[in-house]
Amino acid sequence: MTYLLSYIYLVGLGLGAVGYYGVNAANILVLSPVISHSHTIHVNALTRALAARGHKLVILSPDPEKQKNDNITIIHLEGGFDMECFKTGLEEMPPSENVITLMNLMFDNSIEACELLLFSEGNKRFLREYKNHKFDIIVIDAGFMECFLKYAHVFDNIHIVGFSAYFSVHPSLLGDFDNPSYVPHHLSYFTDKMNFRERVSNWFYYTYYSLMRRFWFLPKQDALSQEFFGFYYPTVSQIEDRFALFLSNEHFSITYPKARAPASIPVGGLHIKPPKLLPKDLDAFISGAKHGVIYFSLGSNFESKYMSSARKRMFLDAFAQLPQRVLWKYEDDTLTNIPPNVKFQTWFPQTDILAHENTKLFITHNGYLSTQESIHYGVPMLGVPIICDQFNNNARIKRMGLGLGLNLKEIKSSKEILDKLKTILDDPSYKQRAVKESLLFKDRPMGPLDTAVYWIEYVIRHKGADALQVASLDLYWFQYYLLDIYATIGGTIFALYYVLKKLFCAIFRADEKLKKS
Repeated sequence: MTYLLSYIYLVGLGLGAVGYYGVNAANILVLSPVISHSHTIHVNALTRALAARGHKLVILSPDPEKQKNDNITIIHLEGGFDMECFKTGLEEMPPSENVITLMNLMFDNSIEACELLLFSEGNKRFLREYKNHKFDIIVIDAGFMECFLKYAHVFDNIHIVGFSAYFSVHPSLLGDFDNPSYVPHHLSYFTDKMNFRERVSNWFYYTYYSLMRRFWFLPKQDALSQEFFGFYYPTVSQIEDRFALFLSNEHFSITYPKARAPASIPVGGLHIKPPKLLPKDLDAFISGAKHGVIYFSLGSNFESKYMSSARKRMFLDAFAQLPQRVLWKYEDDTLTNIPPNVKFQTWFPQTDILAHENTKLFITHNGYLSTQESIHYGVPMLGVPIICDQFNNNARIKRMGLGLGLNLKEIKSSKEILDKLKTILDDPSYKQRAVKESLLFKDRPMGPLDTAVYWIEYVIRHKGADALQVASLDLYWFQYYLLDIYATIGGTIFALYYVLKKLFCAIFRADEKLKKS
């Protein structure tokens, strides 16, 4: 009887806890206008979890998910992947060292993408059909597509939760401050250990990015959104100031530790699902590899087939000299003279391959999601970064001892590739550090996807997240840096010095007159 009463009591407590932390099904508008397959993977993981909780979602996306869900309505924003930047050859990308060129390229492409998707037929249809719909919250992929933010004003100034497949792209919105003395800009190739020259460059990157964004990029976003929505105020930056919180794709174990505002919630790796069984032929290929398997993929946005013929041959010649088998995600069947240890497919179940105990190495473009997946499963990496944050990600894995890097444009021979591969495969320290980082990355009080869902529902439950907002958001920049205090102290000291100097000079002159008289 006592056992039964205890059981009933515990069940009651559990149901009470669920009821307390639960939330009624909400209507959620998900703005996912970033034209990137990797961003779509990140978004889909979050939206499926919210739909499983009973929420009703309307998603605006240029890359709609094919899997149907009764709780999800998808509005297709057409034409995004027709942009010229997606047809650029892998070796025609801007040089990694030219961070300013990369920034300008991202700003320009984002303006083009915003105009394309904002005025797409899908977006026009959504505004017509849903203008009087009631949403409880907006969740937006806040990566360079701010022109869509004005939907918050259209739908009665509802609360906004930002997220991104990158780490926090605009940390200052919530009171975070990425100090350039030790936090490298995400487009740089620096680590948190910078010399004087690198810190100067890093400061310049942050300053240039902030000024360009504020005085050039956001006004262009405002002009586009004014043309589409028919109103200018509130501006995009004014709406950004109302973010309730930001779900940042970070975790201290793989992004450099830094000060973080309470409303900046780290949820790094939320897209990573438990591994599934591999197809039989693939499992046989991996399990039957006596010396293990190397997996090679350059991600979902830039395909291996766009690599130059000479570089493709260099990789194949390097693979031919290895005892390991190689899985290469390759998008057509034009390659010839393929070594017997290499298997091509247009698509592989990447996380399931990385989870396999016989996977020894991942050759990756060091996209942020792929890098997280490799760390999650403890697989060393050979990075071949192509653009944007991938160079910074590669610098980070090299500093952490998780792998090495290759500059795709500078590879001169298959020997360069082979030497890097052998270094990682033959040195057990890379695998040991990868396993250690995997443990750190997965050691959390709550899984990243559950954390993201919890905080979105927190904003819904409490109609905002005012308790998380830091007072620094209400300060002018000169107040934040205490310049008004320093100026007051400096001014007081100078005034005191000036008065005392005048006083002593007057006394000295009077004394001189007395002596002369």
